[in-house]
Amino acid sequence: MAPDHASRPTRGDARVILRRAERFIARELWLTQAAVSVVLLLVIIGGVLARVLRDVAEGRLPVDFLPGMVAFGAFKGIVFLWPVALFLAFMLVFGRMQRDSEMTALQASGMSFAALYRALFWVAAPAAILLLVLMTMVVPRTEAQIDQLRDLAEQRSDLVGIAPGRFLRSRVGDQVFFAERMSADREALLEVFIYREVDGEAQITVAERAVPDPGAEGSGFLLLENGYRYVGEPGTASFRMLEFERLRTQITEPDPGTRRASLNAQPTPALWAQRDDPEARAELEWRLAMPLSILVLALLALPLAQVPPRTGRYARIPAAIGVYVLYANFLILGQGQLADGRTPLALGLWWAHGLMLVLWVVLAWHKGLLRLRPATPRLQDGGGAS
Repeated sequence: MAPDHASRPTRGDARVILRRAERFIARELWLTQAAVSVVLLLVIIGGVLARVLRDVAEGRLPVDFLPGMVAFGAFKGIVFLWPVALFLAFMLVFGRMQRDSEMTALQASGMSFAALYRALFWVAAPAAILLLVLMTMVVPRTEAQIDQLRDLAEQRSDLVGIAPGRFLRSRVGDQVFFAERMSADREALLEVFIYREVDGEAQITVAERAVPDPGAEGSGFLLLENGYRYVGEPGTASFRMLEFERLRTQITEPDPGTRRASLNAQPTPALWAQRDDPEARAELEWRLAMPLSILVLALLALPLAQVPPRTGRYARIPAAIGVYVLYANFLILGQGQLADGRTPLALGLWWAHGLMLVLWVVLAWHKGLLRLRPATPRLQDGGGAS
């Protein structure tokens, strides 16, 4: 009489179980990266808010521009830090699975490292594609919006960019400008001092108030009210004094109005058209490097997370942070060298990715990931009689 194999799971059942395990791991990775991203976003918002508030307090930015600048800055920050958020999520999930011996159980049931990587790339690949779209299409528009806000701020008030209580050295006439404080309505500077040299003579101007000159063409002109101007040779007593009720002066260069947009605000097709220019090539490759780094970090996550069972889930986080910092520094250094023309255009930033792939090969070989053949489900086929 043939034994009953109906209760034994078949090889097809094993594949279903392993697919469910892959989906479970992918879901854990998505949830963890979302939590890490929220924490990083809060940190980024705090940093951006502090920087923008400082600009507002120092008079470089109108207060009503604060929400827009914070929103754009926070968006840029989370986009640039998304690779590290995903990397930390990968490390946390696999670290927990190692601690709870889940990884050992999955491997014992026939789940290979290839299957683990498949679950990993169910998260990494869509994230890389999304980041590619953001870096090549959305982030340049965000940079352009930030530039536009700053241009509008400069056009609205020539007092933007002048910090009360600090000396400002202007490139116009090689002069030094100082204002003791700003008026309560933030429309005028009070107790103004200006020093400049003209044809070898010192020119010192003091005034009670300074307001933007509404009749001036372009920015950078102020109208001084109720003051004195002293002109003479330094080191002598031959100074002439001029008293005035109103005096027009220029303290900053006028906005040319048609300045070249910054490279990071240019559309990606425009950068591609300038790809033979080192600076444009560096910006273009930086936009491609960010999504590519997600895939490289995903490869590194699995061997880095290999620790003995019951080890803390955070045991390898310092090593992961060290690897990310090294990778990020390679990319930043490479971008600077490429923009300066010290790196061949054909090499670009690919050397940084190549070095990290070499590190992955070393770690994977050391951890045995490359020496083990993919495991097969250790369950018997049903349907045969004995």
